[in-house]
Amino acid sequence: MAKTPQGPSDISLRDFIEAVGSAETAHGAVSTAAASGGLGSSLLLMVAALPQTRSDSVADRTTLLEAATALADVRQELIETIETETALKLFTARNMPQASDAQRSERQAAIRVALRASADVPLEVMRLCARGLDLAATVAACSARPASPDVRLGVALLQAGFDGARASLEGKLSSFTDAAYVMPVVDEIARLSDVTSAARRAAESALKVPPA
Repeated sequence: MAKTPQGPSDISLRDFIEAVGSAETAHGAVSTAAASGGLGSSLLLMVAALPQTRSDSVADRTTLLEAATALADVRQELIETIETETALKLFTARNMPQASDAQRSERQAAIRVALRASADVPLEVMRLCARGLDLAATVAACSARPASPDVRLGVALLQAGFDGARASLEGKLSSFTDAAYVMPVVDEIARLSDVTSAARRAAESALKVPPA
């Protein structure tokens, strides 16, 4: 019997990492992507809370405090996303009885709902990582330069979370037959990819050391 999926609120980081590598748990690419984004958000949150800023101005401190509040929300939502049990819902739907036309119709409807849920989760991880990267550009511009390595790693983790969720979502979409649902999702993937690329470039630009 498969084990009940556990999220980071239930198990240690070591146990979560080991669970990702087990075929008996629901944690896979999407959970790992969300965890990566959550770690990136935490690093940026730490940098935003440091007492020293880029210019030591009130404006920088205020901007970083606002970014920290938003990053805390992103991190919490990513944690909650890890704990979503869409895989179990899809398994349950596919094992519904189909002896009669009514049962087959009910099963297909349940599978459609579960498939959409399984696609909604990585899409939400993409949105959250994109939001985190947008905030990363702000942190990069206002934080003290000695914290740049932490910001770079935060950006890399958020980008990895975004890319992992995107790969998972694109793989799932190949099994969809509902074009009315798929096309808007494809458009959203393209939009988020553009937003993410722009935010990452802005963060990297802000981290460059000016010539002497």
